[in-house]
Amino acid sequence: MKYSNRVFRQVCMTAALGLGLFLLIVTTAYAGGNDFKLERLCGDNCHSETAIDDFAVLARTYGALVAPMHFQPASTIGQEGFEIGVETKLSFATEDASFWKAINKNNPGDSLVASSDGKYSAPDVFSTIQISMRKGLPFSLEVEGVANWLVDSEIFYIGAGLRWAITEGWWFLPDISVRGHVGTIVGAAQISMVNVNVDAAMSYTWGLGGIVSITPYAGYSLLVNVSSSRPLSIYAGDEFKEEVFRLKSQYISRGFLGFQLKAEYFIFDAEGEFGKDVKSLGLKIGAQF
Repeated sequence: MKYSNRVFRQVCMTAALGLGLFLLIVTTAYAGGNDFKLERLCGDNCHSETAIDDFAVLARTYGALVAPMHFQPASTIGQEGFEIGVETKLSFATEDASFWKAINKNNPGDSLVASSDGKYSAPDVFSTIQISMRKGLPFSLEVEGVANWLVDSEIFYIGAGLRWAITEGWWFLPDISVRGHVGTIVGAAQISMVNVNVDAAMSYTWGLGGIVSITPYAGYSLLVNVSSSRPLSIYAGDEFKEEVFRLKSQYISRGFLGFQLKAEYFIFDAEGEFGKDVKSLGLKIGAQF
């Protein structure tokens, strides 16, 4: 009992330290190359078909960029379990497109980089840094909380979810789980965004020499991205006017494949995620108690 209490205190201190470090990074962030100005999509009119389509794809892409990866087998960590992890994700959105003119990387000195075909260069790679926590509950349930930062930006994401391992403990079947997750971004001054995510996963665990276990897992994720802009100041003719991109809901399908190694309290995950607009590779290190 005393050992369990000591471990729990250590976990709480680690979580508090990690969260404090994360918030320090976020609060000292600056307007970087991965931030954007939505008025660049408009010219003098935000209601054109091109501007509306560009906003929709930009919102969908950023929704996928900041959405947390699955990073867990289908089994839970147990009713008494607690996990904390630090994760990084590298995302690739390599298709050049007109909506990329909104991001700061394509506007050095606020001077738009010219493009002869109406398309602008996609960044080579986006990266996020994330802290996650999971807590086991009775009946093969567990709750999660995440916070991540889109590197080279003022954008960060906070979210929470609930997961149920349907077949946990059925020794003759692989573990199967379903999860619901909701989150939002903070720090992007011109956009309001909410992500609602539902996914299903399957995994199976093998022991390696009684010291390490390996758990490959795979699954499907449906991400619903709901976005709108805040009022934008547009210069039209001889005066400024305010316009907005209206609320839009979009559906993003993603598949994921990964594995987890566990030794005593320590875990390591590697995962790939594959969607239409964004493909990602991620790594996680953490501890379970």
